[in-house]
Amino acid sequence: MTQKPIARYYRGARTTHLERLHDSAPGDFFYQKPMYDFDVTRAPAGVRVEQTSFVHIAALVLKGTYSRLEIVEPYAPSALPQNLVLAAAARVGRLLHRQPTQLVTYAIENADLPRKVAASTHLPVAVTRALLRLTVGFCYRSLTRVVFGTADAERNYEALLGARMKRRPPKTTLIWGLPTAHPSALTVDSDEPASKVLFVGALDERKGIRQLMDSWADVLASSPNAELQILGKGPLEAEVLRWAQTAPRTTVIIDPARDVIFEAQRHADVAVLLSQPFTNWKEQIGLPIVEGLSVGTEIVASSETGIAGWLEQHGHRVLAPHVPRSALASGVIDALQSRRARSAVLADLPDIDGRLAADRWLFTPAI
Repeated sequence: MTQKPIARYYRGARTTHLERLHDSAPGDFFYQKPMYDFDVTRAPAGVRVEQTSFVHIAALVLKGTYSRLEIVEPYAPSALPQNLVLAAAARVGRLLHRQPTQLVTYAIENADLPRKVAASTHLPVAVTRALLRLTVGFCYRSLTRVVFGTADAERNYEALLGARMKRRPPKTTLIWGLPTAHPSALTVDSDEPASKVLFVGALDERKGIRQLMDSWADVLASSPNAELQILGKGPLEAEVLRWAQTAPRTTVIIDPARDVIFEAQRHADVAVLLSQPFTNWKEQIGLPIVEGLSVGTEIVASSETGIAGWLEQHGHRVLAPHVPRSALASGVIDALQSRRARSAVLADLPDIDGRLAADRWLFTPAI
């Protein structure tokens, strides 16, 4: 029997998704909309990358076009309506085809979904939890395989679904969403005192850029040689640029190319991402954290990230999201003054990139 191809469907596509395809199981890549940092030229040659509608994806599942299709995890609230349709299509497909499309997913959502939805809908938490238990449970049980990228995500599903996790569940495993050491990471070690602080990410309230700007004067008071580079774009661009005009030892690059971001990360001593809590959103892991780790950078993050526990256990700084400016400054200063050799940071990372290991597990032929 001929093996059907595999595919991935992302509602929001980023450049990193395309870069990951170079080492992933070969398959088509569909997306609904490009994110702010999407560069289609980063896709591997010969791979089908196509912007398409959700209706088209549902039709592909119903027709059993692919052997396996990766979709957004059920716990993502904005994706839930689409996932309900895809789950129903997959179940109908099982009745129509000898080789139906099997749905798989990578799960890293660590928000308290019932409370987040209740806050936005003004429904009682008990009501939203009951509704989500039914809807998320229906989607979850329609999956064939699930990789949890953080322990927090796995606990979230268990807390919501309870016994439903054990009732004809998909196969599951926990593979931490951590990077491997980048081959070029050790080429930039220096005997000079650590001084380079880096922020990479969306310039909006969620990523803590305002908190970092507010604390920068305190950082310089203790570490006058410190330098701050801010790379990104978003709704706070104008505010960040105005601030940087008078803030000492700072540079800002709006919407930088990926190569510019990577070079900045390679030379940074400390990467800061003080993610903030927001309705219907919580930092799952944080791509700037992952990329910073891959080149041996010290991390200053908030407890909102799903790998906060891992970061603390491995010598990085984890702070509450609403810490006073002096506390954030102290965290950055301590990271600079205690900056380890890149090799020491990299030694804590896995031998196989966590997202790549998850991809291999999800698309193993024998399911």
